[in-house]
Amino acid sequence: MSQMVFDSITRSALWNVWKNKCFYCDKDLEWECLHIDHLLPESLKNKANEFKQIIFEYELDGNYGLNEFYNLVPSHSTCNQRKSDDLFTKKTTLFYLSLTQKKELLVKKEIEKLKNRKNKGQIISKVQSAYSSGLISIEDLKFLLTKAEENNWNLKNVTLPRGVEFIDDVYDIFYFNSDFSILLDKKLLIGGEIEPLELINDNNITICVSTLREWENALSNNYYPLTTYAIKMASSFVYLSDFLKVINKAKISKASFISEPWLDIDNLDFLSPKLIRDVDDVLKEYIEKGNSIGDIVRSGLVKINTQSPFKISLELNGIETSFNELFRADFNNDGIEDIFVNGWVRATEGTLGFAFTAILTRLSNKHLLEYTK
Repeated sequence: MSQMVFDSITRSALWNVWKNKCFYCDKDLEWECLHIDHLLPESLKNKANEFKQIIFEYELDGNYGLNEFYNLVPSHSTCNQRKSDDLFTKKTTLFYLSLTQKKELLVKKEIEKLKNRKNKGQIISKVQSAYSSGLISIEDLKFLLTKAEENNWNLKNVTLPRGVEFIDDVYDIFYFNSDFSILLDKKLLIGGEIEPLELINDNNITICVSTLREWENALSNNYYPLTTYAIKMASSFVYLSDFLKVINKAKISKASFISEPWLDIDNLDFLSPKLIRDVDDVLKEYIEKGNSIGDIVRSGLVKINTQSPFKISLELNGIETSFNELFRADFNNDGIEDIFVNGWVRATEGTLGFAFTAILTRLSNKHLLEYTK
């Protein structure tokens, strides 16, 4: 039986990690019957020469610690007393150590978790006492929680899976509530080239743009990309322009049906067929029935492209719709968390393709994930 007194957190950690079972008999171990035993007897700390000889014979580390977690196990009192101060054979000891050494890190993590839980309990207790005695009010607590959420939100950042490439730099990390005006006049790298993008209007007048400000001014004056190449290369401007708009209006969501619990955008059984580019309107009946993309994929009507660089890529009648998640927030001020995505639509048998961005939402646990209106 151990002479050392272990605190309740250490005892709980060992008991939890070993699944509330006795190390020796592997039967259920009630808390009231819990003993902490030493594989190598604790008495060896007073027998230096004998301990040294065992270390040598058993080929153990010279710094072997009798009170380290790899030498401690939970046991029934009867199993502990039966073992007493006996020393296991070398083979048995090494086998047991192979088991306990694997648990050592888990025990340390469990202790840290239990300590944090204890500290949390103490803090909650103090807050409750302060509230009960009238030192703080409900309004004070709400104010503190609101400020904490705002501070946490302002420290957040969005890391893009594909950074925005400028001629002299690449931006892939963006912080909320920041000024992005400097990016309006930086020249974009377009399709890996430094050449500007050519746009045209209905009067066949062409202009070239290389910055986001030039792009947005051109669009407002009815210029647009015409050639297949220009449409593809315009993706850099679409990507950056739409991203800056949504990150500037992103807010903390009050409710989430996609993060609580977490819902990945490639979980097809939670996606609406409305997300798929459907030029022939063949999905109308499936949408009316409330079917998911998972349902129509299993029917064979829609195919998944597993080789696509996008998170999800779906083909319907020769048209492929692909998209990646960028980040989640409330983008339309309705309090519900949404997902901002960028994507690509292309003809699988040709060169036609164009970029897009969209906001996906799920209005309740009974709804599918679809585009916001």
